[in-house]
Amino acid sequence: MRRIESLDALPEGGLPRGSTVAIGKFDGVHLGHQAILRRLAVAAEADGSESVVFTFRSNPLSLLRPDACPQPVMSAEQRLEAIAETGVTTCVMVDFDGALAAVPAEDFVRDILVDRLGASRIVVGEDFRFGHRGLGDVALLRALAPELGFTVELMGSIDDPELGRISSSRVREAVTEGDVERAGRLLGRPVAVRGEVVHGDARGRELGFPTANLGGTVEGLVPADGVYAGWVTVNGETHPTAISVGNNPTFTPHAQSRVEAFLLDFSGDLYGATIEVRFVARIRGMVAFTGIEALIERMCEDVAETRRILHLADPAA
Repeated sequence: MRRIESLDALPEGGLPRGSTVAIGKFDGVHLGHQAILRRLAVAAEADGSESVVFTFRSNPLSLLRPDACPQPVMSAEQRLEAIAETGVTTCVMVDFDGALAAVPAEDFVRDILVDRLGASRIVVGEDFRFGHRGLGDVALLRALAPELGFTVELMGSIDDPELGRISSSRVREAVTEGDVERAGRLLGRPVAVRGEVVHGDARGRELGFPTANLGGTVEGLVPADGVYAGWVTVNGETHPTAISVGNNPTFTPHAQSRVEAFLLDFSGDLYGATIEVRFVARIRGMVAFTGIEALIERMCEDVAETRRILHLADPAA
């Protein structure tokens, strides 16, 4: 997938083959977004045009109303990777700054979508807004379409038969509550975070459960404190993992919450490596234990539960 990271990098005169464009934040690239992007790819192939996603590196609310801006479900890089997996040929991901915020909605359509991208079809979700003060909507697109030579395709909301409407806010709510199974169902894949493995306090190693500790900037929305079953991918290999999110209330109850991953049946040095941690199911909340023996016993149970959830045989059995 080709990445374009600024409006100045767009070709003068539009893309050579023209484009079918989808516009939005696409935070989480959940099943609703995936439906839009699949439709985008099909329509572009039928028209012989490029399939283009136009999105922003950060949520526009981070500039317009930072107090109301929600935490992102994904980092910008994670979104780019997820969009690429849908088969889209080009993603325009630009910074939402004051200049872009000031562009009137009609000028955004004329100057960017039509003149610079050569849009012949625009695919949007039903709650799509754009332009200065969010005054642009589907009605404006349809009003401009005959004059500017494009068509508008509106995609309705996608519903889960049991969970209802699929949206970024519902994914975010599930993750922050620790309900990674519900979030994963809305996303169509497990909740994932990514970061560099750093040195911790080595307490897990002393207890017989050496963990990979994420430090620095962690990409993705971290679930609520608790113990989870999941997977870790590092250097192209995936390993079953028991995951702890929290501050270790038995030893350091006032420390900052962190992500620690115990890779089952793994030995090796992961310090400095970038790993992706995927959360499949929550096992329990965080508990302060009365002693080390009780803690170790519970950790053994957590590992056994992780194997059960991930449908793994116990090598000691």
